[in-house]
Amino acid sequence: MSSKFEHKEWFAFIISILLVADIAILLDIPFLRQILGFLFLTILPGFLILQILKLNKMDLLEKFILTWGLSISFLMLFGVLINNSLLSIRYETPLSTISLLISFNIVFIVLAIIGYKTNKDSVFSLPNLNLSASEKAFLIVPILFPALSIFGMYIMNTTDNNIILMFMLFLIPTYVAFVCFSNHKFPKRLYPVVIFLISISLLLLMALRSNHVVGSDVHLEYYFFRTTLGNLYWSVLGPSVLDACLSISLLPTIYQSMLNTHSEFLFKILYSLMYSVSPLVIYVLSRKYVGERYGFLASCFFMFQSNFLLTEYNPRTNTAILFFALAMMVLFSDKIEPLKKRMLFIVFMASCMVSHYSTAYIFFFVMAGTFIGIEILSKKYTFKKIISLTIVILFFSMIFFWYSQVTEVAFNAGVGFIENTLSNLNTFFIEESRQTDVQAMLGEGIIQKGIPHKIEFVFTWLTFAFIGIGIITLIRKYKEMSFPELNFKKPEFLKDKFEVSYFMIALTCSGLLVAMVVLPYISKYSLTRMYSVAITILSLFFVIGGIVLSKNLSFKALLKKQKGGKNASQQTLGKFNQNASQVRAYLIILFVLVPYFFCVTGVMYNIFGVPRSILLNSEGEQYEVMYARDEEVVAAKWLNRHASKEVKIYTDIGGGAALAAGYEGKPRVMPYFFKKNKTVNDGFIYLRYVNVVKKKIYVEINNPDNLANFNHLLINTSKIYDNRYSEIYKPRRLIK
Repeated sequence: MSSKFEHKEWFAFIISILLVADIAILLDIPFLRQILGFLFLTILPGFLILQILKLNKMDLLEKFILTWGLSISFLMLFGVLINNSLLSIRYETPLSTISLLISFNIVFIVLAIIGYKTNKDSVFSLPNLNLSASEKAFLIVPILFPALSIFGMYIMNTTDNNIILMFMLFLIPTYVAFVCFSNHKFPKRLYPVVIFLISISLLLLMALRSNHVVGSDVHLEYYFFRTTLGNLYWSVLGPSVLDACLSISLLPTIYQSMLNTHSEFLFKILYSLMYSVSPLVIYVLSRKYVGERYGFLASCFFMFQSNFLLTEYNPRTNTAILFFALAMMVLFSDKIEPLKKRMLFIVFMASCMVSHYSTAYIFFFVMAGTFIGIEILSKKYTFKKIISLTIVILFFSMIFFWYSQVTEVAFNAGVGFIENTLSNLNTFFIEESRQTDVQAMLGEGIIQKGIPHKIEFVFTWLTFAFIGIGIITLIRKYKEMSFPELNFKKPEFLKDKFEVSYFMIALTCSGLLVAMVVLPYISKYSLTRMYSVAITILSLFFVIGGIVLSKNLSFKALLKKQKGGKNASQQTLGKFNQNASQVRAYLIILFVLVPYFFCVTGVMYNIFGVPRSILLNSEGEQYEVMYARDEEVVAAKWLNRHASKEVKIYTDIGGGAALAAGYEGKPRVMPYFFKKNKTVNDGFIYLRYVNVVKKKIYVEINNPDNLANFNHLLINTSKIYDNRYSEIYKPRRLIK
């Protein structure tokens, strides 16, 4: 039975939650402050906003997702408002615990009162948590996933033993296959639970891999967070595009002020927790058109992407992608009234914009391309338009204001890219102008690589092929699969037709991806980022591609059956073909999805004895470039204490990770010192574990060299620090 709260009880419940959270935060009660503080920030504001909007037609899952997304949006948008308002009256620490707590309490009480006055007929119901015996049996395995992830990574970090992680990474696709072939006995209401358990288990892997922040650009993002936290106010720190990203400066500072936990741990975990709902957004989007089970597979395909697994060192990008996905979910929801839909869409559009500049640019181009496509189609067909010129102009105006008038550099970077593109039209088709990720995708150097690289190449292209089949099918049968206004019978595998706007967004995303591959110069903008955004829409078409392929195979099987069994009735044969094609669809999709997952996670490489993934190995290029060991951070902290803040620190490509973790400010890292291969007469030379113990120097990512080839760079220097895992050198002329 579900528990129901009448209107007055609901209001009293909200005030009680506020009071308990305030006490836990003010008294700094361990664990309780962190748990209640996180719920206070991540659930309460969105929940109150939903009550005011009276979105009573939405189901519990959709309300939960919107609550989560609106809360994060609220923290950034209201947070920057409070920050600038208090600074304007010369209050110097607007992001301190007390000022935030007072501000949030005031606005939450106001929102609760508005909700109480405007939505008196609402009855808040808790979900029915009574599970049947079969439902409990179905949850036994997935409920173990987070525990296996946490315990397995602990064992990996302490003993370098990946057996538990390997077991979990085999168990997840096995369970996905089990769900598909459970003969429709799997309860529909458990799909979101299983998706979330898989999601959080995969996201925690990278977040827990090290005691320190792992990645490349993420260390600069961490610096922006620490600086904002140290100042207790947000401001433009300098000529950097990261100034435009509230997601990595203002947002984590608000959480840290309220939660008071270890700042580096919070920065590692926070984004994994926030992004964990993104597969649920894909599920909600997909189930509308292809049903729950195929929607489940679409969400799995989204989770099995490398960008998803690496959320911990793509925090600003994935936060923006979450808002893009939420905007799409709102846009195509049938349960939200038009005015409220536009309001929510604009909120998520703005949240994406202040989270990451390039994702916002992609979002804008998708909307602009969709609008143009809709206008062209409207000349021939009559249909409901969702994307209007007003939305496109509003989006551009918001981008111009935030990136040009407030933070400046990000807008200049976007304008610069367009200028360079137009001025270099003559180089559009020159192969050398391709980005390395496009070259790798096209198979450059694949012949010289090992078997697991070739396997990953094949299955990556199979996923592209499935998406391509899905998109081509949508184009070929656009009247049957889209245009609900036209009376054409939809295909059997579709639960509902696509809106014309969804049709055009899918085509726009596909077109941008194809353009980045076909036109080499455009590929200078990261194809990986474009794909990460597009996959929120295209995951569904990966599944549709598999279904269409199975239908063709099923048709051939039916012909053979008709030839061999003349006595069988057409109805029996049709039923046989329908069941067979459904089984074939699952088999074909899983045939590609499972090996692809093994390749992305590094399991396939480990099977062949190649230590590639940082998640499963304490060797290999990923580990040696991105991982920061405690001993390296200790050396960086020593250097931070004994060197001036402006001094240059010369190191290799991977040295910036430990230096960023150990420095209080922003170290002046020179990561291409060994690539330039020139002696220096100033600053310090910092050697890390890989350099000292393994005698390797990474002049570039994926390009290690022998330390012995660079010994001449250490001539006329003296070693001033050595902890056996890290060494620091200084030019002798600077030693007094």
